[in-house]
Amino acid sequence: MLLIAGVAALLAAAPGEPDLAALERLWPGIRDSTEQVLAAADASPPAWGDSEQRIRTVVSKVSLPWLGPHVLYLEEFLHDDPENMRRQLLLQLEAAAPPAVGVRVHLWSFRDPARWVHLDRRAHQLEQLSALDVAPVQGCDLLLKREAEQFTGGTSGRDCIDTRSRPTRYVEYQLLIGEELYWYRRRVLLRAGDELLEEVIGYNWFELNEARLFTCRIDWSGSGKLSDRQPLVRLELQDQGGRARFSTPDGRKLELALHSQDWPFTSDRDALILLLQDPVQGAVLASAWAEIDAEQISIDLGWLQVRCGSLDPDSDELWSWSGAGAGAGTVRSWGY
Repeated sequence: MLLIAGVAALLAAAPGEPDLAALERLWPGIRDSTEQVLAAADASPPAWGDSEQRIRTVVSKVSLPWLGPHVLYLEEFLHDDPENMRRQLLLQLEAAAPPAVGVRVHLWSFRDPARWVHLDRRAHQLEQLSALDVAPVQGCDLLLKREAEQFTGGTSGRDCIDTRSRPTRYVEYQLLIGEELYWYRRRVLLRAGDELLEEVIGYNWFELNEARLFTCRIDWSGSGKLSDRQPLVRLELQDQGGRARFSTPDGRKLELALHSQDWPFTSDRDALILLLQDPVQGAVLASAWAEIDAEQISIDLGWLQVRCGSLDPDSDELWSWSGAGAGAGTVRSWGY
C-alpha cells in the first residue's frame, strides 16, 4: 500500500508548474515498498539480509535556511522497526543547470545519524542541526526529470563510491517518484569493467483489490525432452507481486513471482512480468513478459515449462490455452 500525506489530488504535479515546486510537493510522504535482492556478490551479504523485505521510506519537508529553501529529510527502515534506521539523508533540491533539465538533488549524510532520528518530528533537534553535523555525499547527486505526473532519474557516472567497500566499487541508483508509483533500483558495480556485483529493487506494496488471479501449470522433464514432460504442480498467483514456491523431483527449490502494474521498470510500457527465481540465492533464472491485459504468459526452459492463465472473474474458470505455444507472438521469455 502506498500512503501519502495529504489529499492525493493536491500532490499531483500540476501542468505548467515549475519542476522544482512539483517535485517538492510530490516527494514527501510515507512509501511502503517491497525490497528484493536480484544479485549479490556474496551468498549472504550482511547489508541486504533476507532476499525480500518490506521497507518504509518517510520523506518530509524541513526548514534549514543554511542549506537552501528547498530541503527534504529522508529516513528508511524496516516497516516494523522504525527506531532502527537503515538510511538517513537530507535532500537539497535545486533546478538543474543547463544544458541539463529537471531537478538536481544533492545528498547530505549525518555525521552522528542516531542523534537526528525522526528529525522531521523533533522541532527542537531540527533547530540545533548545523552545517557541522552533515557531510555531502560526493558523486551521488540525483538528476530527476519530469515525465507527465512523475519524476524519474538517478545517479550518473562512476563517482558515487560504495562506502561499504574499497573505492573500486561504485553505486548506480535509479528512482521513480509518482503519486501512484514509487520504485528504486540500487546496483553496485566494479569501476573497472562495470561488472555487476549487487542489485536490489524496491517497489510499491501491492493492493489486493486491484490484483488479478492466475493459475500456473508447471510441467517437468527429467531428461529435458519434450516427450518426457509430466505435470508437476499447479500454483495460484495474484499479479501484483504474488509468489509461490515448489520443488522439482531432482531436488531443486524454485519460486514463481508475477507482477503487473506494481513492477518498477515498466513505466514507459505496462507489462505483465513472470519470474522464475532461486529463493535461496535471490537470483532470477528466467523471465517472461506479455501485454498488461494478457490472459496468458509462459516460460519454457525445456526441462521446465510454466504456463499461467488468468481466472475468469465471472466464472472462476481458467482461460484456455491455444496451440503448443499458448500465446505465441505476445510472450517474450529469456534465461539468465
